[in-house]
Order: sequence, then structure tokens, then C-alpha cells
Amino acid sequence: MATRKVKLTGTAEWAKVFPQNRDLLGFDGAYQDCDGACTIDVILDDENMAKLTATGSMKRGTPDPEGRGKKVRLVRKYNTGRDWDSGAPVVTKQDGTLWDYDIDGTIGNGSTVEVLLSVYDTRMKSIVGTRLDKVIVLDHVEYIPPQDDDSSSPVLEKPVEAATEDSVLF
Repeated sequence: MATRKVKLTGTAEWAKVFPQNRDLLGFDGAYQDCDGACTIDVILDDENMAKLTATGSMKRGTPDPEGRGKKVRLVRKYNTGRDWDSGAPVVTKQDGTLWDYDIDGTIGNGSTVEVLLSVYDTRMKSIVGTRLDKVIVLDHVEYIPPQDDDSSSPVLEKPVEAATEDSVLF
């Protein structure tokens, strides 16, 4: 079985490429049997999409609603039972130093990344696999978690004093 390596550059979305934030379930529980999977959606321009297609990868992508190219979901199963294709992908900064999830945080939507993929033939002649091996963060956009959606509650600067009989207005 032949393996081809391809390096692509695109815009990251929904990066779950660390053991701490990997997708434990997947769609309809697809990743439960392998202890989750590290996933990242990458928006590829026409040139990078052509490079991926030239490898024989079955990934076709879906048009990005903002017209930036095609969005492709890249996956690496966390526990396949083999050490060479399990675990999280290698994640580095542009200078080659390892990304530290606890210090550097997660990779936010809109970050520019370079991904290294293995595209490989399988035992089934018509199936070609594509595996995420490495992510290089070229331009990091910080992930900012959503704020509490309960905007109807006022933000108070100081504690509210308990109402007394004298302070109640009718």
C-alpha cells in the first residue's frame, strides 16, 4: 500500500487537535470505538484543493459559505491500536517549536495553518484514506469562548441590598 504525503495551507475552523479538546463522540458516535479523534476543518483555496485531489484523496470538501474555497474535515483517530497512526497530531508554531495547549491555548477559527497529511491506499481497492499528521500554526487567532447567553440578566457593579419594608415602592 502506497502512502503519499501532502502539505496544504488554509484557514482553520473548529480545531480539536489536542488530547484535551479532541472530539470524543463524532457524528452518530463515529469516534467512540477509538477513544475520540482529533479533527480540524480547513478551508482550502483552489490551488491547495487541487494538490489534495492530485494525491487521490477521497476528500472533496464543501463550498465555504463565505466563498473562501472548500472546507475539508481532516481527522486523526485517537486510538487505533497502532502507535504510528494513533494519538494527537504534532502541533507546532511557525518557528517549529511545539505548541503547548496549556500555555498557548486552542487554535481559534480564522487561524492560518499548514497541515501535513498522509494519503494512503487501503485493502479495499476503491477506498483511499486521508490522515492528519501535523498542524503548523502560521498565524494564530486566539479562541475566545462565548459569553453567557443570558443577556436578559443585568450586570451589577455592586451587590443589591435586600429590600426592606421602607424601600419597597408600589
